[in-house]
Amino acid sequence: MKGEKIPVMENNLKNLEEDSLDKELDKIRKRRLNADKTFLVNTIIPRKSDDYTLIFGVVCGAIFFGGIFITSSGLITPDSIMVDNRISGTFLDSEDCTDRRYEVYFDIFAIDENIRIKSHHVNEELTSIMIVNFSSKDDINNTLQYVFGGIGDLENTFDSEDINDGHHEIILNIYIYDEEVNLSHLSKDILLKYIENGTYIDNISKDVELHMESRVTNEIPILKIISFGNWGNSELQKIPEISDEEPRACMSIQELGIWGWALMGLEWAGGRETAMLTGGSAGVPPWWLASVSLGMSIFFLCVQYPLMHRLYHREVDDLLSTKQMKRMLQKVLQKSSNELRIDFDLNNFKIQDRSLSVDALVHYKTTSMTIASPMEVKTRMITDILEEFAIFGEMRPIQLKSLCTDTKDSKVSNIIINSQLIYDDFGQIPLSEDYSEFFGSISKFGKLEEEFRGVMKKWFRQNHLVDYGSAIMSDEDSVFVRVIYQPAQRFAYFSFKSNYNELQNNLESNLKNKLKDHMGNRTLIVSARNEKSTLADYANPGRVEQGTDELTGEAMVAKRGGIPGALLQNPFMGDILSSVEYVALKNRKRIDKYGFWGLIVFVWIPFMASGVLVGAMLGLVARMRFERVLAACLLGGSAASITWAYSAKGIIEFMEKYHAEAFIPFLIFLVFAFTIIHLRNNKRRRREELFRDSMAFFSGSYSTIGKQ
Repeated sequence: MKGEKIPVMENNLKNLEEDSLDKELDKIRKRRLNADKTFLVNTIIPRKSDDYTLIFGVVCGAIFFGGIFITSSGLITPDSIMVDNRISGTFLDSEDCTDRRYEVYFDIFAIDENIRIKSHHVNEELTSIMIVNFSSKDDINNTLQYVFGGIGDLENTFDSEDINDGHHEIILNIYIYDEEVNLSHLSKDILLKYIENGTYIDNISKDVELHMESRVTNEIPILKIISFGNWGNSELQKIPEISDEEPRACMSIQELGIWGWALMGLEWAGGRETAMLTGGSAGVPPWWLASVSLGMSIFFLCVQYPLMHRLYHREVDDLLSTKQMKRMLQKVLQKSSNELRIDFDLNNFKIQDRSLSVDALVHYKTTSMTIASPMEVKTRMITDILEEFAIFGEMRPIQLKSLCTDTKDSKVSNIIINSQLIYDDFGQIPLSEDYSEFFGSISKFGKLEEEFRGVMKKWFRQNHLVDYGSAIMSDEDSVFVRVIYQPAQRFAYFSFKSNYNELQNNLESNLKNKLKDHMGNRTLIVSARNEKSTLADYANPGRVEQGTDELTGEAMVAKRGGIPGALLQNPFMGDILSSVEYVALKNRKRIDKYGFWGLIVFVWIPFMASGVLVGAMLGLVARMRFERVLAACLLGGSAASITWAYSAKGIIEFMEKYHAEAFIPFLIFLVFAFTIIHLRNNKRRRREELFRDSMAFFSGSYSTIGKQ
């Protein structure tokens, strides 16, 4: 008798613990179900900080994008340079600009080892001839002259090898004629005679200073490695240095607007660094670079962060411990098992609760009343778990493996479900029961089958369905109904609103009412399957991630409704959000250590994947207050935009100093490529970690069961 007391005490303690966990779960459930968190209502009538932030972000976005659209479209004073002209020469832009909208002017600059000259604002329908004279100040007899013609603006590149070392004066002249004759094929002598004998309507000239020096360019050795010896090598090179005292041309409002779209696209595709370097090399003023970057940061932060906060944030009391998670899954799976008429093996149920996902291994046995296939069993379990996850606010993916233990080789884990919850590989599915005797006795219940056919015909018609196979089976204890249907309407994938679970419940209720006199006390068991799956059938998971050949599995995230769910759970945004979450989790220790100021620095530093959205997710993961995360990301993002905007010009000037201008496009491409590679690597590492650890857990669990 004494030996029997120990198991009894253990069972009592276990029951007490389960009762305690059930009470805790019920409290959390009630809190979350009764909470006033209707996002649309809260947005129209703001009540919390995230509501006000979202409204502010939407307003800022409307102003920012609307302003860029209006300026770039040329609807309002497209040629006006008032903004750039007023700001240039101030602390926002120390470099003055000048109005050259209505005048012909020259650009002259060094590119690689050569000199490039280009004219602007020559009428595209007029003939033009340009004369370029290189006059040595050290040797008056050393003069080079180049003459070329064409229509409209002219440009040319001059080889520095033809120019001796020393100080030179470059004199530029362009002659414009009131005619449209292409002179690009004429020689220098003929063009000079054309100028001498012709009558031009305008003549624009300019002179600049040139210093040519042959030297060994070994100041930046790293360029030699990166550029395969094209830059920074130890060879003797001729270096042109041009002194142009004229200020840059002011950019018009329309030009600023067009560059606004270009900068946004570059920042979205390649990061803030790519946008700043590209804009800086093209002469875009730094205040405009900073303004565009700040506008994007404020909009995306103030709109997406409240949505992310609504999706991911849970109060401390609502966070589930590992024990609570396991108990919640046990209750859900027990409910699913009762509806599926299977025996859930509670003793061998195992879970792995980790930051990236929740993994569950389920064992069950079929019964005499089981008509659901292994695929339907697994799908129903996942569906019920995801519904419960949505209630508790759990946004981690669930990975579930179900194992039918009727026979040794009946693993349901062989079933592969694709991203749309369609069964791709049915594997080796065992029959749970031999129904040969059962089918032989169907004739005894001919009247029941006859009534069933009449009810089903009407049910198919009422629900706009086509019968692809329906059957009724009965014995003394139960009535089994199996239905395969297909929507009859056109474009059913999008327009058919009822999912298979809703139709199954409707059919069960209908049959119970219509056939209750014929069924007697027997139990009705109904299974309905859509032959042509619709969007409604796929609506249970918010997002599905599929493993690869090496890393198998299906990770499914609970569906969330409303604006946050629609915006953040589509496949494109889902990939971005999961990668952002992964980066945030990997950097959580830093923020836990340094807190608010650490988050500012993290967002500020010019590294890939350290922007405002990653910072916001990091704050969520670290469970910082909404207001502190918002303030830290705004400060860090603003500092990053301003730092890059005003340092980009310095980077360009540094490279021009060492005559590596041709390296700038390569640098921009390098930053862009590194960003793409970094994002792809984050996505790959997350996927590997997500499925690799789950596979190890399931494999270990299988091994453990095999030893028992």
